[in-house]
Amino acid sequence: MEEAMTRGAGERVAAGAHATTIAVLAFVLPLCAGVTTALAVGSTIHSRNFPWISARALGIAAYLSLTALVALGLWMRHPWRFKLRLGHAESRLRTHAILAVSTVGLVVAHLVFLATDHYAGVGWAGALVPGMSHYRTLGVGLGVSALYLMGAISLTARFAGRRGTRHWLGVHRLAIVTFAVTWFHGVISGIDVVVLRPLYVTTGAFIAMLCVTRLFARREERVFEQIGTDADQDHQLAGIA
Repeated sequence: MEEAMTRGAGERVAAGAHATTIAVLAFVLPLCAGVTTALAVGSTIHSRNFPWISARALGIAAYLSLTALVALGLWMRHPWRFKLRLGHAESRLRTHAILAVSTVGLVVAHLVFLATDHYAGVGWAGALVPGMSHYRTLGVGLGVSALYLMGAISLTARFAGRRGTRHWLGVHRLAIVTFAVTWFHGVISGIDVVVLRPLYVTTGAFIAMLCVTRLFARREERVFEQIGTDADQDHQLAGIA
């Protein structure tokens, strides 16, 4: 009894330490990135290209944040997570939530800078309505669609695990679709896609690998579960006979 209480207290302390570390990193890393960015672009703030450069930088940051968010979400439900334990379960959940907030914030900032850039040819209509952008209509339209998919996922995430809201998981699985749409948005609408090609190839292949391995790992688990069920039934029938 005392050993169980001690173990429980130790797990709570470890979870609290993980949560504190994540909170500190969530504050320190964006702060350092902000200071570095401000120093780097300080001389170009008065340039007419500053809104476009900022929008593009924020878009890339949002894409990286979304990649980490989707990758962690896939891993949290991946059968291999029991073989390769990466951190505490509560820490993974907190990290997932922080990445979700970070991604939404970066996307909103990306949209604002893009819509207010008078030289981009996007405008507020193009940033909010698919197909209304004069600049690379298809690519920007895909980005707007990804924004609304992300909004639907964010709104339903608060119902996770509650009774009567089992359908939230179906909506949450749209995260894979959102990533795919965002991937094509970056590839089609970005002017620096040649430079960023290794980034898109690597991240796209990584997410695809997680999806495929999770699918096959779950099928393998179902096969073994069915074999175990059939074996139990055979033993029962043998006992009856």
